[in-house]
Amino acid sequence: MSSTGASPRTAAATILPRLDASAEAKGLLAPDAEASEYVALLVEKELFSDATGFVAQWLPAHDAVAWACEAARTALGEAPPAERAALEAAERWLATRDEKERRAAAEAAERLGHRSAPAMAAAAAGWTGGSLAPADLPAVAPPPGLAGKGASAAVLLAAAAAAPEAPERLRALIWSGVDLAEGRRKPGLAGAARGRAGREG
Repeated sequence: MSSTGASPRTAAATILPRLDASAEAKGLLAPDAEASEYVALLVEKELFSDATGFVAQWLPAHDAVAWACEAARTALGEAPPAERAALEAAERWLATRDEKERRAAAEAAERLGHRSAPAMAAAAAGWTGGSLAPADLPAVAPPPGLAGKGASAAVLLAAAAAAPEAPERLRALIWSGVDLAEGRRKPGLAGAARGRAGREG
């Protein structure tokens, strides 16, 4: 069951401590700011990394991975087979939430050196739970928020692939994530397009 439908009244101050925000981003936070208002301010100030990281921590882990996969899919282009395989591994985990698929996604990300949007989408899936250690070693739980950090990296890398239109692509991706967090859409590329159309209309 997806965890979309997070409250649109989420306080930004409850989310910001989960990420390594810049000093400028921290200075912009008003005590009573709602999450979407804070994102809007970060985007206005072009603090895109902070905005992306904030949205990734706002989203439940499953939805953060879905957002990362959406972003990576839009930027995939003529990607090598290994990149496509990593993204498909993340998407399989989204569909099943199976431990075997989680490990497969993590391994695909490692093979790619965590250097691309598909790799980081797969890493985000791999960091949602279970153990970070190989199956034959003692379990090492992922730190809180690690899946969100992977998702944020995937979104930033996906936008960077759209140079020189990267800022416009990133703005669209950020607001797509906000729409997901506030329950205006469900995960999926079609839902992302509808969410953007609603904001632009």
